[in-house]
Amino acid sequence: MHPFRANSLLRKLFCTLLITNLLTAAASINTQAHGSMPQFEETSSSGELQLVVKVSPHAAYQTEAIFVDKKLQRELVDGGTGAPFVAPLPPDTTLSFDKKGVQQRYGVTPNGEVVDLSAGLTINISSTSQESLRSQVQVVRARHYGEILPWEEASEVLPKYSKFTIVDVESGLSFEGQRRAGSHHADVQPLTKSDSATLKTIYGGAWSWDRKAVLVKLNGRTLAGSMHGMPHGGDGIPGNDFNGHFCIHFLGSVTHGSRSVDPAHQVMVHRAAGLLTEYISKLSPWALIDVWISAANQGDLQLLQVTTGQEQALHVRSMRRLSKLPERDVSQLLQLDTAVNVSATPVRPSAVVNRRVLFHLERASLNERWYIRSAVIQ
Repeated sequence: MHPFRANSLLRKLFCTLLITNLLTAAASINTQAHGSMPQFEETSSSGELQLVVKVSPHAAYQTEAIFVDKKLQRELVDGGTGAPFVAPLPPDTTLSFDKKGVQQRYGVTPNGEVVDLSAGLTINISSTSQESLRSQVQVVRARHYGEILPWEEASEVLPKYSKFTIVDVESGLSFEGQRRAGSHHADVQPLTKSDSATLKTIYGGAWSWDRKAVLVKLNGRTLAGSMHGMPHGGDGIPGNDFNGHFCIHFLGSVTHGSRSVDPAHQVMVHRAAGLLTEYISKLSPWALIDVWISAANQGDLQLLQVTTGQEQALHVRSMRRLSKLPERDVSQLLQLDTAVNVSATPVRPSAVVNRRVLFHLERASLNERWYIRSAVIQ
């Protein structure tokens, strides 16, 4: 249930806010983590709609906004379908309302385009309704995602020994951490035993090097970051059940050892900022292959889908790139075939084996993005 309906007192508050919204056309926004969509009362006559932003369809962490727009609701009910929706991922924002007891649910792009998710078609609405919806979506997405800052600026926002809240954008679980060191990215430790336990829960009960998109909250600001969950290196907070520190990367931050940008961390930073699709669409074929390998290594189906444009699963327990990518000029190519050496652990055997992956990439025109159309593990 929506938090405004928690008890009778809050129901009265909700009604007051709804009346205010009718007069001011303002949206009420709430961010929370839960696994199911709220239940709706019949609102077809009131024009009440709800926006929900989630980083992925299965994410528990979401931001909600309720607003009233009778004109938009009528257009959604009466409007016909338009062009096919061909993006590699469904919109991260959904629009819902009740029509005679039946919930209607659509996807909404950042530009205010409405998508029939089951048919994969856009819905025709007026330009004024689209602009109004675009404004609503921008507000909710800004509340949901983090600010993307270069490492040099993020380092100033999160100075050494500062304490902050870290939120996993998938599970919605949060814990407190402190930056202890780190000149190229933030070396962070959980503050307490409870914080360490939450971090471990985020990773399914075992410490892991897997990268996860996170929000870092401090002094009214929310930054987009990427963390892993493996204790290593120096320790500084006794009694927190975390032997070492873990790392949080931001835009352009590099690893301490290689002094190079970690591709997997950068993908997660953009995911935490709500910019995953835009980021992937600008990558070279070689960078796209690195994202695919990271997705295979972590079993990240959304990343696999955004690199290939297709829903698919890859059953491996681990995968790492061994060879350097043979980069060459592809500016005038529409197709590309290349092989990359990897180390991989298949699903059943426990031993790591070396394999070659044959990639075939395509794009529709020289101005459009690349897709990995096939990846064959030899």
